[in-house]
Amino acid sequence: MSYLSFSRFSFFGALFLFALSFTSCLKEPDFGIDNPNQPEKARARIEITDAPIDDPNVRGVFVTIADVKINGKSWAGFSGAATFDLLALQQGATRLLGEGELEAGVYDDIVLVLQTDADANGNSPGCYVLDGQGMKHAISGSNSLSIRTNGMIATTIGATTSAVIDFDLRRSVVNQQDSNMEYQFVTEAELAGALRIMEKESTGSISGHVSDGVSGSEKIIVYAYEKGDFETDEKFPQGPSSILFKNAVSSAAVQSDGSFKLAFMETGNYELHFISYTQNAQGQLQARGELQMNVLGTVLSDLLDVQVGAGDTTLIDLKVSALLFF
Repeated sequence: MSYLSFSRFSFFGALFLFALSFTSCLKEPDFGIDNPNQPEKARARIEITDAPIDDPNVRGVFVTIADVKINGKSWAGFSGAATFDLLALQQGATRLLGEGELEAGVYDDIVLVLQTDADANGNSPGCYVLDGQGMKHAISGSNSLSIRTNGMIATTIGATTSAVIDFDLRRSVVNQQDSNMEYQFVTEAELAGALRIMEKESTGSISGHVSDGVSGSEKIIVYAYEKGDFETDEKFPQGPSSILFKNAVSSAAVQSDGSFKLAFMETGNYELHFISYTQNAQGQLQARGELQMNVLGTVLSDLLDVQVGAGDTTLIDLKVSALLFF
């Protein structure tokens, strides 16, 4: 090979290597699972809802959430302290708690941090009951109260997981003993069973109508239990805070027109128990007994085996046939 041909080869070879390296620089970086410096991200949207409180004197129950912690860390999807009227979030109504990124994975450590001394605007108190006359009654408890939710959610890369937290007021807030309008949070152990989190797409609902011309009930509340979980003791006050129907998964008040709805029920089989209430001289609800029902116009024949499917609504038409007093 001549010197000239060798020089040309060297020149064009260098040019080829330069072009190859330049093209490599333009290649998009690998953000896949093999790149430890770029953790996968997903998104979560978490809403909050409520099961009712068994107290006709209450017009609203306000709680101030100061932080949402997931796996021990404050979640950036929660933008800051917010005050919610939980009593307004019944029968499927929700309010957004937060939305933001989460690494793809399964999360079963989701904690709400309540601020009891001041609300989101800095006004005192932060957690309180609003009575029928518009008066605030502070819910007693420590200035900061952490409540871990039951359940879990799973997030996946490139998708948003929609979840809802059911804050069961009747198992969270109770009248102080021998007092009409003084309220307190239940014990820490009891609070641990009062909140549940679910992925919305895995839930269904139970809706129906109750016709009652025989019981004389002033209020009817339906309690849903996982099939086989209802025990006789449920009819009586349990635990340090004397909670009735303590282990019910959810509950709903039957409206004045006879309608009811149990929203955000996870897929499974449930039993329903309809309880008759009357008001005492202080206006407080007192359980009288369990209502016996005739199931009308449906293939459902047993209120002790009600199936709920994801995304489905189970419809029930009922007529009260008797009241079995406690």
